[in-house]
Amino acid sequence: MTATMPLARTQRAFAAWLLHRDAAKAPGIVAVDEGDRAVRLGIYADGYRWRLVDVLGDDYPVLRASLGQDRFDALAEAYLHAHPSRHPSVRHVGAGFARWLVTRTQEAPALADLARLEWAQGEVFDAADADTASIDALATLSPDAWPALRWSLHPAVRRIRLRSNAIALLDAHAGNALLPALRSQPATTWLLWRHAFDVHWRRLPRDEAMALAAVARGAPFADWCARLPGAVPALRAAGLLKRWLTDGLLTDLPSP
Repeated sequence: MTATMPLARTQRAFAAWLLHRDAAKAPGIVAVDEGDRAVRLGIYADGYRWRLVDVLGDDYPVLRASLGQDRFDALAEAYLHAHPSRHPSVRHVGAGFARWLVTRTQEAPALADLARLEWAQGEVFDAADADTASIDALATLSPDAWPALRWSLHPAVRRIRLRSNAIALLDAHAGNALLPALRSQPATTWLLWRHAFDVHWRRLPRDEAMALAAVARGAPFADWCARLPGAVPALRAAGLLKRWLTDGLLTDLPSP
């Protein structure tokens, strides 16, 4: 680096080169000639770019396997050029990948579905921990308190609406099996949660999806229980609560 350029200006120029290969803003590099200078800068730019492409591949391994390495890398590079990293941690660089994919390919909706699913899986794995509610604790509550009870979902719970067979690809990849072709299909709602340091997923029936959405909004028990189907909605609600508590989807003891 030249000694006459202020450090902050040099850093900004170097960042512009790394992100966009902006030759007009390239920092001063001590070199024998212009060709040698370009080579030295290129080493850093190539290394930085491919490191971020690798990060995206680690965040979206099923998408990479479905597309193939070359096509995934090309899309990843185009995305990084359009959305350069703006956070000190590379953990966040792929946050907008699914939204960006929507307008990029013929199979965009299905690809975006798979990307959203994989990003949600990463969020579930990385989410903060919290104490979970227990069946024993609920048993101590007064019956009069139940109608007004409001639960909170665990931070590692995600609900996602999919319009593709993205889950089938996730299942196949997890089992080291051949991935099926990615295709669109009627919309379904899926639950992702973390248990014992593993991410789990299952399809939600319509009534359970409605109930969990109501819980997430802070609706009281009486509100979503009354809207469950069946002759005795309370029995369905009790079954749902038992499963949610067993899976660790709810936090702490609900308060009236």
